[in-house]
Amino acid sequence: MLYCKLCMTLSKTPPCRNCGRKKLAEPKDNNPVFLLERDSIWSGGIEDALRDANIPCMKRGVRGVAISTILGSGTETYQYYVPYTDYDRAKLLVNDFLPEDNECESD
Repeated sequence: MLYCKLCMTLSKTPPCRNCGRKKLAEPKDNNPVFLLERDSIWSGGIEDALRDANIPCMKRGVRGVAISTILGSGTETYQYYVPYTDYDRAKLLVNDFLPEDNECESD
């Protein structure tokens, strides 16, 4: 696997499947890696599953605070990132938790 430092995603070969960047690196154990993006309705379950498995995660809102404040926090979409060392385990865990039509994308 190769790692894109710009969008924090994994790709099997260059270019990055997300941003098209050609310069990819070998991932380091502590690199945050994009796991999935889901609506806020899934937020609590995803975070609980990762926490129960002792997998640290970083969560980023996609729409931003201003839009979420106006439209309500239930309209936010979140991106989840986990350390590279925990990525495979987190992916399996989340895919077991989510319905088939909401699974993490394959690499």
